Amino acid sequence: MSDEELARAVRDAVTRLNEALAMAARQSLAVTVRSTSHQTAHGVEQLVMEARIMKQL
Repeated sequence: MSDEELARAVRDAVTRLNEALAMAARQSLAVTVRSTSHQTAHGVEQLVMEARIMKQL
């Protein structure tokens, strides 16, 4: 995968995430996204995302 293809894939994923968060908000779901980063054995930083989803009453 080339750098351009990888960059495009990341941008597309962020767009899909934003759309999903907007849809959740319209359905009264509260979403908190937490991110942490870890260094792999090869010295590359890996971003880990965790979503917490709660129904708003």
